[in-house]
Amino acid sequence: MSYSHILKYTGLLGSVQFLNILISIVRNKAAAVLIGPVGMGLADLYFRAIELIGNSTNFGLGFSAVRRLAPLCEQGNTRALLLQARLIRTLIFWTAVLGAVVTLALSPALSLWFFHDTAHALSICALAPAVALSTLTGGEVAILRGTSRLKAIATNSALIAGCTLAFALVIYSIWGIRGVIPVLLLTTLTTFLLHLRVTSKQFPYRIHPLRFRSLKAGKPLIQLGVAYIGAGILGSGTEMLIRAVVVNSDSGLYAAGLYAAGLTLTVSYARMIFVAMDADYFPRLSAAVQDISHQNTTVNSQINVLSLLMAPFLIVLAISLPFVVRLLYTAEYLPVMPMVWAALPFMYFKSIYSPIAYLSLAHGDSRVYFVMELLYDVVFAAAVVVGYQYYGLLGAGIGLSLANFADLLLLSLFYKKRYHFRFTRQGTVLYLSQGALLLGVLCCMLAESAWIRYGISGVLCLGSVTFSFIHLKRLWRSKPAP
Repeated sequence: MSYSHILKYTGLLGSVQFLNILISIVRNKAAAVLIGPVGMGLADLYFRAIELIGNSTNFGLGFSAVRRLAPLCEQGNTRALLLQARLIRTLIFWTAVLGAVVTLALSPALSLWFFHDTAHALSICALAPAVALSTLTGGEVAILRGTSRLKAIATNSALIAGCTLAFALVIYSIWGIRGVIPVLLLTTLTTFLLHLRVTSKQFPYRIHPLRFRSLKAGKPLIQLGVAYIGAGILGSGTEMLIRAVVVNSDSGLYAAGLYAAGLTLTVSYARMIFVAMDADYFPRLSAAVQDISHQNTTVNSQINVLSLLMAPFLIVLAISLPFVVRLLYTAEYLPVMPMVWAALPFMYFKSIYSPIAYLSLAHGDSRVYFVMELLYDVVFAAAVVVGYQYYGLLGAGIGLSLANFADLLLLSLFYKKRYHFRFTRQGTVLYLSQGALLLGVLCCMLAESAWIRYGISGVLCLGSVTFSFIHLKRLWRSKPAP
């Protein structure tokens, strides 16, 4: 597989994601002005609750469904695809019902966990439809991915971003902080309907919820996704734990809103570079793991592209952060800048280890994947919580970077032994070079002198951009990997 293929798919999906980011910038700015840090902290808590309960009750069917549908799509077996789509939707219907019921049942406990009272229990109950709709959406997205409808996914993403912006502007301007839940409900409903509109053209929506044979036939799908979703539950639970610690600090929801903004600046906008991972990279890696040389070439090629794209992006973000915070939010959010600067290596390390982390899934080692994710979540939670308790938001940012650095070391060493993965010498020089430039810029941003902050860091930024451009151009012209 050629580097041009990797760059093509990363560019296609990344460009759509960039459009989404531009829309989300306006949405976050509106939210920052209309509901403030407290409102954004509340919205982030509710969103994480939806994510945690959804991940805990959907049994990983979205992941396992893609692996079931993709081979049938390649074979052109239309009848089998229709039957599998119906089975998947039937199973997901029941998991959506389960998610809604669990939300209603746990609402008092979640209210006590987050707010130390039950006053928010009814608000959390109102999230039940959002949990169900997000689970149903996962089924429709799985059908699109399994049948290689990537352009449809990209188009829907742009439409959803536009709708969410419209909902936020109208509802927040009318109801203020009371509009948080209506925005979440309308967003999840719109997301489901837009995906259903596309999938129903080829796969009309049909389910058989009361046929026991249909449910029994889906047992292998559930078993396949258990480890994957278990890791997702751990990840969501870790995020919820961290937010509970932040909310229960002296600054309360204000600190939670700043932490959510810092994480958005650090992770969400850089995530557009990763959008091709699930859609394109994972199927290629799954086909390459039978040959160690081919496997290592596939992984290293993906890492090279990700790191070359990620480093200049993070450096530009570091230099322009004061302007970006005022543009995306308000001056009230400027205290989050130290956290973001400290956390930027978090995403650089992630660009290196993420392609490696897929090896266990590609080899079908679900237990290994689960254990590695469990270890990461323990380190992640400990690093961020301890960092926050001692040094506030700055400590949380340092904890984020340390957690991902530890994960990079652990995955590299363990997967070297288990799957015989090795970095190339050329790749190692590349990662260290760009990492040094990123570290140099972050050190410059701590200086009091404006000449150092923007003069020297500007030179380093130019060096990083030039370095990536030259190497990406060379990789584009290189011969296909075996």
